[in-house]
Amino acid sequence: MSKNVGSIRRSQIISTFGPGAVVDFRLPGSGALLSGVMQGLEAWEAYTKGGYKQDVVREPRLEALLGVDHFRAPPVGTYLKDGQTRDRVLPIERFPDWLSCPECHAINRSGQWAPSRNGDSLHCGRCRGKPAVVPVRFVTICENGHLDDFPWTSWLTHEAGCSQPVLALKTVGAGIGGLLLTCKSCGTGRSMAEAFSPKGIPKHKCGGGRPWLGGRETGCEAAPRITQRGASNVYFSIVQSAITLPDWKVPFREKIADFVDMLDFLDDEDMMIAFITKKILPTWDGTESAEEIARRFREMKEDNSGSEGDLRLDEFRMLLTDTSASDENAMILLNRQQPVPATFSGMISWVSSVERLREVRALTGFTRLKAQVGGKPDAVPLSRSGLSWLPAVAMHGEGVFLSLNLEAVSEWENRPDVIEHLARLTQTHMDTARAEGKQADGAPSQLNARYMLIHTFAHALIARLSVDSGYSSSALRERLYVGPEMAGLLIYTSTPDADGTMGGLSRQARPARMEQLVLQALADHELCSADPLCSEGMARSGSNGNHAACHNCVFLPETSCEAWNGFLDRSLLSAGPLSFFKDLVE
Repeated sequence: MSKNVGSIRRSQIISTFGPGAVVDFRLPGSGALLSGVMQGLEAWEAYTKGGYKQDVVREPRLEALLGVDHFRAPPVGTYLKDGQTRDRVLPIERFPDWLSCPECHAINRSGQWAPSRNGDSLHCGRCRGKPAVVPVRFVTICENGHLDDFPWTSWLTHEAGCSQPVLALKTVGAGIGGLLLTCKSCGTGRSMAEAFSPKGIPKHKCGGGRPWLGGRETGCEAAPRITQRGASNVYFSIVQSAITLPDWKVPFREKIADFVDMLDFLDDEDMMIAFITKKILPTWDGTESAEEIARRFREMKEDNSGSEGDLRLDEFRMLLTDTSASDENAMILLNRQQPVPATFSGMISWVSSVERLREVRALTGFTRLKAQVGGKPDAVPLSRSGLSWLPAVAMHGEGVFLSLNLEAVSEWENRPDVIEHLARLTQTHMDTARAEGKQADGAPSQLNARYMLIHTFAHALIARLSVDSGYSSSALRERLYVGPEMAGLLIYTSTPDADGTMGGLSRQARPARMEQLVLQALADHELCSADPLCSEGMARSGSNGNHAACHNCVFLPETSCEAWNGFLDRSLLSAGPLSFFKDLVE
């Protein structure tokens, strides 16, 4: 595209409209509908060269986890150049390439329609008034992340001698079954409902289309599936995030950011100290010597490895620390311990109000057809080759943090009835995976009693907080801390604005409010309007690890949940004899 076609928020790029996503815009002026696919990271670099200085987002712990040098904020908004305000540009390419006339219902590729006078839209030259053509509703995707136009011409079985097919997509009845693809040349027709059957595109193989990277990938054996271009299964983003912690490495790395590549190159100690003395110390605002800076740099490099579990464990330990007494720490993470209500003695060991936090969210890839809810994500790439950076945004906000009593949780999860219950869920998950033709090497790590308890508890609290705190459930997010040394959860809200939020959520951690909040959340989830189907797990899908969970009780907007509403079970929380909070509810 050679013109600006619309605007978008940075946070939307990370969550919904990243590279590979299909986005609709209304063209300024004409109001014509344009559908396009967001381009890959190489295209971002091409558009920003010679323009503005890209906004770099730093979070060393997350950089180490993902193996990148830094993050970059999506090029959204405006910048100043030569005294003029200019737009930052995210490239997009037209997709699907097939368009339809709303008057005569003909469909054809974009090159077969008449351009408008200013070239920003396409029109049907055969109809009176020359109406603007619109993108067709359907595209094809596959489980390996490929995206293609639907094979309109070859999907129809044309009459012999039909050498120049003229296709039309007409509505002759209700629903997809009433949408008819016809050839005006030979008169043949076929209902689009047939394309949605299990073998709806039997004669076609996946073409390996990757329009966001400008090419195709060969050798894909997956069956193409038809879907509507705006359907939710076209794009599931994979986002990794980290809470910024008070740490000397953060300001230190920012101070040496311009010299990191050279320091990495210098293996010899004397050469490194000489370089620091000549290039870094003259503008250094601290009291450290060249030897001290070199030692800190080596320590920072040695710490540049780890796993997501290590990252969460660092956060969990910091959230179990009251940082309000330290002005320096409170500027990064203001975490204020609150008294635990006596009602929760032996069950909840820590409550704190997180009055200030910074979170960095990085887009690492995406999937199509199904979101990844367990195991290591098999991400579709955002770029043709591995780059030293990923797109990310820094969010600022507040929240409440709770930690369950580790001894009580350990004793509960080792009860024979709880172990037996989880064994049945695991077997159901494995059987479902095999029925769907997937390789079932083992149960996902989230399919365990501790994770499902913490996860369900987080959903129950978010549902209640959306009533008491003034935030909608879609504005609240969960961050779970589950492991051998962890049994906690953070419920928070955040915005890209540097000022963060107003404190309405963190105040809910105060003892009187927290006691009523937890008790009401547990009571709300004892019963479900879909019981007994829900409580007995009869409404679940085995592939997502759920048991007693549905849209009538614990499901939340997908923006709030880490696991796409998977691995939830009310029977482990407050709905039955297996529940951790059974004595409290009774």
